[in-house]
Amino acid sequence: MRVHKCDVVLLAGLTFLVCLCPFSVAATVESKAHAERGIALYKQGKVDDAIAEFRKAVEIDPQNADYHNNLSLVLQSKGQNQDAIKEAQLAVKFRPSSAATRTNLADLLYSAKNYFEAEKHYRQAVRSGGKNAQYHYKLGLCLQSLQKPADAQKEFEEALKIQPKDAEARILLVQLLRAQKHSDQAQKEARLAVKYAEKNPDAHLCLADSLKDLRQDKESLKEYETVLKLKPDYSNASYVKQCIDYLKGRRI
Repeated sequence: MRVHKCDVVLLAGLTFLVCLCPFSVAATVESKAHAERGIALYKQGKVDDAIAEFRKAVEIDPQNADYHNNLSLVLQSKGQNQDAIKEAQLAVKFRPSSAATRTNLADLLYSAKNYFEAEKHYRQAVRSGGKNAQYHYKLGLCLQSLQKPADAQKEFEEALKIQPKDAEARILLVQLLRAQKHSDQAQKEARLAVKYAEKNPDAHLCLADSLKDLRQDKESLKEYETVLKLKPDYSNASYVKQCIDYLKGRRI
């Protein structure tokens, strides 16, 4: 029986899995050496050389899910997403219970706008990954793209149970609630977004919109103005200014 024990190596935004206990000792020593060189070369910015090392590792140990997953990650960094998907699929094939490999494949499929297949793998990651807010969050995004607002709402809520201070997840939840005309619940969630991210203009905009829905003009106006105070060059400044003008006109 093949026994896996893995360390996770974080590098330049990528999560590499390093297999410590592979099947064949002789093959393992050589394949592990190639994999470790691959990580070192990637760290030096030598991406093509890193890819070559990871390819050697999987040639020697073709059923090692970690090596396929690592190769997939490096290929992604080169924009070779189709090849990355193939390697990610092999990683899932050889370790279907791994939440990390499932998520990597799901991320690639999501980027390719294959939301239906991505959903399957995100759901498996949620099932096998324990209490992980990020897995619920990513599944929520995918469900949102599939036009399943109620299901997406549930996943954002689950993510927030685990990580209540995640302003981004809460803002997306508010947007879903507003779209479904759940105005009271939306403004409650928006207040929490502001509570946990006082300096985040997106959180204040979220609250401003929610309050405007409820015709709480005075407080809504204050929140719109706060957005521009926090970030005068806010990307959506024209919309904010229009809302400010509209509310001032409505109050006359």
